[in-house]
Amino acid sequence: MSIQEQISTTQTQGIRKVMLERVDGEQLRLSWRPPLTVSKVTICRSDAANLAEETAHLVAVVTQAQELTFKDPKPNGRSYYFVKFEGGETVAVAERIIPLKGALNFRDLGGYRTADGRAVKWGKLYRSAGLSLLTEEDLAYLQTLELAWICDLRSDAELAVSPSPAIGDAANEQLSFLASANPEEMMAGRAITIDMLAHMNRGMVSNTALTAEYFRKLLQREGKPTLFHCAAGKDRTGFIASVVLQALGVGREDILEDYAITNQFSERFKEQMSGQRDTHAEMLGKLDPEVIHALMMAKPDYLAASFEEIDARYGNFKGYWVTGLGLSMEELARLRSLYLE
Repeated sequence: MSIQEQISTTQTQGIRKVMLERVDGEQLRLSWRPPLTVSKVTICRSDAANLAEETAHLVAVVTQAQELTFKDPKPNGRSYYFVKFEGGETVAVAERIIPLKGALNFRDLGGYRTADGRAVKWGKLYRSAGLSLLTEEDLAYLQTLELAWICDLRSDAELAVSPSPAIGDAANEQLSFLASANPEEMMAGRAITIDMLAHMNRGMVSNTALTAEYFRKLLQREGKPTLFHCAAGKDRTGFIASVVLQALGVGREDILEDYAITNQFSERFKEQMSGQRDTHAEMLGKLDPEVIHALMMAKPDYLAASFEEIDARYGNFKGYWVTGLGLSMEELARLRSLYLE
């Protein structure tokens, strides 16, 4: 069961979080925390991430309730829900994990609150693992996201083994972010150990030229929906996601929680890799079970090591943005204007 949550500031109701989870096939559950019994909640659905009367459809009006379970009215495409608490604000929420059969860990970065009280827009920033096993049904679903740009963080060797299919009219560009993620180089360069991923995250802080290039390309998309991914959607993708969310002003505690969602897929990803006849599967076959477990997990300490490195080198994220990445505060403001609401 995957929990998708949107932090709310509905102070009049005392509600801090609104959550949407897919509980069984086409069944969705909408709930809130703390689990207060609220007098009245109006729930609307839209195909668009912004609430407009002409596109919104009433799902239910609930009284004296703590949650609502209902059938997904659009199982083959993306939906956004708008939850209006009586006497409070309207909160937007959507499934964080996109329900695909052939791609693991495909997620929406929307909904996270920032320090200044805004929220990351839903339906704009997606992250994922590899896309080579997408089904025709998956591809039809993903076309509803109207992706404008797909940034592939994998290496040339990885792309040669597992090429990605086209998704609608999205431009697919490679930005090989970490050559040492190639299984051959990982095995040849040094022993793979439990603490290797923390070292890797520290090392990715130094990859300033490619990180800056990612942001410049993202800004060129003018706020249109985009996707970035690697093989597992965990390390390279996790680092880029963390930098994006930090740039938007999301707190590091929330970023670590988002990073850990990947753990819902660790067993499935391990099964997927072990069933393939490629260098990733060969690498796993040579490792101790304890090391394999560590590699498959998204431990918050791994990503937190990159935070420590940023602060040690640059003082804070602003220093990293300006001095490390060579980007301007005007570009940061532009990014926030495009992806926050």
